[in-house]
Amino acid sequence: MTFLVAAVALLAAGAALSLLLAGFPRASRAASLACLTAGCLAGLLPALLVFGGGELPALRIPWAVPMGEILLTMDPLSAFFLLPVFVVGLAAGVYGEGYLEASRGHLSAPAVRFFYCLLTASMAVVVCAGNAVLFLAAWEIMALAAFFLVCSEDRKPEVRRAGLIYVVCTHTAILSLFVFFAVLGGRAGSMDFAAMKAVMPGPGPALTGLFALAAVGFGLKAGFMPFHFWLPEAHPVAPSHASAVLSAVVLKMGVYGLLRFVSFCPVVPESWGLALLALGAASAVLGVLYALVQHDLKRLLAYSSIENVGIILMGIGLGCLGLSRGRPALAAIGFAAALLHVLNHSLFKSLLFLGAGAYNQALGSRDIEGAGGLLRRMPWTSLFAWTGAAAACGLPPLNGFIGEWLLYRGLLVGPARGAAFAAAALALVGGIAAASFTMAYGALTLGEPRGPAARGAEDPGGLMLWPMSFLAAACLALGVVPGPAVRAAARAAAVIGGLPPAAAAEAAGAISSPLPFVGALGAGVIGLAVLFWIVRRALLTGRRVETGPTWGCGFSRPSPEMQYTASSYAQPLARVFRGLLRTEVEAAAPSGYWPAGAGFSTRTPDPVLDRTVSPALALLERGLTVVRRVQHGRLQYYLLYVLVFLVLVLVWKL
Repeated sequence: MTFLVAAVALLAAGAALSLLLAGFPRASRAASLACLTAGCLAGLLPALLVFGGGELPALRIPWAVPMGEILLTMDPLSAFFLLPVFVVGLAAGVYGEGYLEASRGHLSAPAVRFFYCLLTASMAVVVCAGNAVLFLAAWEIMALAAFFLVCSEDRKPEVRRAGLIYVVCTHTAILSLFVFFAVLGGRAGSMDFAAMKAVMPGPGPALTGLFALAAVGFGLKAGFMPFHFWLPEAHPVAPSHASAVLSAVVLKMGVYGLLRFVSFCPVVPESWGLALLALGAASAVLGVLYALVQHDLKRLLAYSSIENVGIILMGIGLGCLGLSRGRPALAAIGFAAALLHVLNHSLFKSLLFLGAGAYNQALGSRDIEGAGGLLRRMPWTSLFAWTGAAAACGLPPLNGFIGEWLLYRGLLVGPARGAAFAAAALALVGGIAAASFTMAYGALTLGEPRGPAARGAEDPGGLMLWPMSFLAAACLALGVVPGPAVRAAARAAAVIGGLPPAAAAEAAGAISSPLPFVGALGAGVIGLAVLFWIVRRALLTGRRVETGPTWGCGFSRPSPEMQYTASSYAQPLARVFRGLLRTEVEAAAPSGYWPAGAGFSTRTPDPVLDRTVSPALALLERGLTVVRRVQHGRLQYYLLYVLVFLVLVLVWKL
């Protein structure tokens, strides 16, 4: 555990040096970046050692906190979640230095670096904590660091609103976790996880109550529906490298907590598996549908994260069904599929958020409709964004395919009850995800620029491009050579289900055996396409290539504004699901022989925040105005209230 402690210490040092050297920008940047790089690389070493079959002794340090102890442990489940923490943390942190430099003073670089390093360190402690007090302390630091990153540009009203929504949700979650651990700690007489696991109740109301507390506490962090509504508000307004970590890693802390809770349970009821399958399917379908109708690129990616958390939840539900029905192979497949998608989503979604940040800085806006033609102007960013989008759609030979493949196979070989519905939902999600990302990517990169910002756009510097290239290469490598990731996920799945590691690895390996062939075939197709491109370039060398206007559909002077927009591309699918989406349309039709103008805009309110939570809060506020009438601000009225209260108490006692 020495390397893990060193990693956390280096990250904490990077946070402190960022502030201490704030008056010396270059020194602050160099010190923070050096500590971040060394810390993340040091943190990866023990995780790789565990996957190699090694065991690390627990680290115990006394802590002057009631029932608290600095207890750090690492099993294959903890090690698996350390991979996205440190891999994405390093890539996004390096990218962030270029992003902060390009922001030209709009962001406070020392403060952003401080909270970013603090966030990365706290997540490493969360997944390795063996004591509930340490876990909750690290969880709260993680929540506060994420809050300050979300509020980096707090001068903007939409940022303050997003920060308020986030902090209310995250502290509602931690209150649930306080109750959860207080109940378990009271039963165990200790706050150590090992003691809590030993006293877990059997099937009954007590276990159901603990499951409900865990679902709320960890679900609000994971962001599956209906606990998702802070994501589309917080992710778009945070700095893009912080958004990448929020979506790719912070959400997974909720998934980790839920999986750790399942690993505590001696018996898993079948109803849990069915409930998680249903929640996962609903989150996946609704998340991708709401992604389809977004105009804000980062908001689209936030809803896509809800979709992917839903897919992960379906894998957890399948694993729980396997445990409840005494089918260890099915449990191993379900949990392994969920864990693989945790890793895969962390890679391709962080890549997409980093690409969104590059587009945002080039355009000065997150609006998809105002772009166009960026493929020629930002070729490297567009190539990496295409890789992330293809992986998000689950296309081979990229990494998004392998987790979904395991989940499909598990649902097809699993129990018929609930599995057919979940498999159909997963197929629907895949099709709509492809439509969503082709819509966004096409509107951004194809056609002609729709504005001056798009015409003058160019790729960012190397400090932003190199991390994107690394993540894109990782997406391709995991898709082509999935074996190590599948074996690591199987070992972690064995911890969750209490299964023999060899049996879990055998079950996951048997069902994933076609993946290397599929990966090689897909890599061959990509290689062939690259070969054709090289041959084409060679044949055109020295020859004059002319360009001309495309067919104008009968218009003598077509303009870029007449191109297909993202909204028009998504409209046919949006119409099919208009009963679910309930999109609001504002249209000003042209009138007269020589119309001066026309307009058309759409807005799709969130089903929970805009249609449920906000109206409920408004109703509560109107009800509280009655109470405000007694607050006159005059001392004599308050003295009268006290007198009346005392008289009532005396009358009651008589």
